[in-house]
Amino acid sequence: MSQTRVVRTSSILATLSIAPLVLFGPTLVGTDKAPVDRPPETVVPNDNRTSAGELRDGVLHVDLETRRGLFHPQGADGPGFDVIALAETDGPLQAPAPLIRVTAGTEVNIRVTNPLDAPLTLTGLHDRDGSELRAVEVPPGATREILFTATTPGTYFYFGRAVDFGPPPHRPGIFRDSPIAGALIVDPPGGPTDDRVLVVGLWVSQADRQAQRDHVAHSFLINGLSWPFTEPLDAVVGDSMRVRVINVSPAPHPMHLHGFYYQVESRGDARLDTIYTADQHRLAVTEHMSGRTTMTFSWLPKREGHWLFHCHFIAHISGEQHVRAPGTIVHGDEGAYPDIEDRAHETLHEHAYQGMAGLMTGVMVRDPEGIGLREPENVERRKLRVFANMKEGYFGDDPAYGYILQEGPDVPALDSLLIPGTPIILRRDEPVEVTVVNRTPIAITVHWHGLELDSYYDGIAGWSGAGDRLTPAVAAGDSFVVRYTPDRAGTFIYHTHMEESAQLSSGLYAPLIVLGPGEEYDPETDHILLLGWGGPGEDAPPFLNGSAAPDPIELTRGKTHLLRLINITPSNNQIIRLYRGEELAEWRLYSKDGAKVADHQAVMRPADQYFGAGETYDFELEADETEDLRLEVTTMMGAGRPPVVMNVLVRIR
Repeated sequence: MSQTRVVRTSSILATLSIAPLVLFGPTLVGTDKAPVDRPPETVVPNDNRTSAGELRDGVLHVDLETRRGLFHPQGADGPGFDVIALAETDGPLQAPAPLIRVTAGTEVNIRVTNPLDAPLTLTGLHDRDGSELRAVEVPPGATREILFTATTPGTYFYFGRAVDFGPPPHRPGIFRDSPIAGALIVDPPGGPTDDRVLVVGLWVSQADRQAQRDHVAHSFLINGLSWPFTEPLDAVVGDSMRVRVINVSPAPHPMHLHGFYYQVESRGDARLDTIYTADQHRLAVTEHMSGRTTMTFSWLPKREGHWLFHCHFIAHISGEQHVRAPGTIVHGDEGAYPDIEDRAHETLHEHAYQGMAGLMTGVMVRDPEGIGLREPENVERRKLRVFANMKEGYFGDDPAYGYILQEGPDVPALDSLLIPGTPIILRRDEPVEVTVVNRTPIAITVHWHGLELDSYYDGIAGWSGAGDRLTPAVAAGDSFVVRYTPDRAGTFIYHTHMEESAQLSSGLYAPLIVLGPGEEYDPETDHILLLGWGGPGEDAPPFLNGSAAPDPIELTRGKTHLLRLINITPSNNQIIRLYRGEELAEWRLYSKDGAKVADHQAVMRPADQYFGAGETYDFELEADETEDLRLEVTTMMGAGRPPVVMNVLVRIR
């Protein structure tokens, strides 16, 4: 059980440096405007590599204090914002808050000093047993001593509130005190400690919010920084990497890794971490994380190149999060991305650096031994041509876009359009060559979501590739040749990864199915249910297979049907339920993100699945009786808007 006690405070102000109080004055709430009389302290990004404190005689001693400083979410040269943050005493302010990391069984002694003129509430600095979080208040000018023994291994976090607006104390802040949230890691005795810790946060400018400006400055952050200033994950081919992701923000984030599958090892929150046994592990390329939850995963890099790890909500990686002057080309910190610092590539990098920001980090995979997988050359390939077309006035005054696969000798008509685009059906281990022809007036890309392929073909303009060989955008009237050999059967997606708020919302997405040996694609029993969006704008409706009011789904009685569920909405989570009358039907999970689940996980379960943008699920459904079922699709709209519910008739005959 955690203990707290108050130490003497009468001489605290005399013994502490009170420069922050003198520097910033007594006003604590309601403005992000920094004082101008002298340079304030800088809040430095915390890479979460080193634990705070000092271990003495089996006890971790940590001295923390709150101060105010300037927070730079887009690098040291970017704009600074007045925030409240935590620091080790005599150390720099950090965002996120200092990492506290111990081995299970370690006693922890934390002293927290608050020289500010408002109370500080710290939550989560105690051992975990799944019970409610506990908070400790540190009055102005006081010091609290917090004692506990960390006994339960897992990935946790703690957080603080030091202002009198915003959420209640048991939720991390998003305004001025948003940096007061940090990782609390308890390692099992003898367990590995060389993992990376990524704290996902959200910072919002309270001054902009109060002024009701059209554009409120905000950033989703990884370890205190927004893309492209986030520190990349540096990996080597053949060396596994373990990553702990801690989402202290209130927002959900479907976290997507390009080019590789990762193995989910634990899921939890600030109260409890469920660490899976080996037979409970599962593979994913996108894993939905609710607000204020945690995840631990591991992965094995097999190919060199530049990759991305990011939230699949477009709004969370949009370039609109750049808090810089309009038109500024934003580059990563000097040396952070050494292969792409050549300013001669500014046009090429405009999308990678300016078109994206927020919750994203690079994944830099090196292959010093030359052992990584590479797409073979001089092999016979099945050749495909995919056309990106546009049709004016499809969504009111706005155009629609779509991918059209050429089938047969005739090129598709210039204004032909399918939403979603033409399904591509491939075979495992069959080399293919896909020529993407752009017949729209805008630049596009194609990202082969979930496929394990060479980085150059991954489809992120100005980023994918290695060294000086970086993927270009496909300019209007131009084409790009992609070569890969799918090595896993399953359900995948191909979609644009450029100007997604317009292109993805307006139709540039399509299913991609890879068949295993001996499998055939039979539309009678194989059903693609692809969730997308009905045009640009927040008022557009969710689409199922290109329609806001889809036709009934016809199933043949006496057969086992495979339902391939795909969510490629821009920034929405869905709940899919299949009803038999008023009761849920049952189905069997077959695969997740194209990876077949283990036999003991492929069990009959109620037909109720929550899944995030960028995820796919395959379910088997036994159509034994002649009956009508109801497929209910609930789309979470976000921003306080009510969900949209779509009901689709499923007829078994």
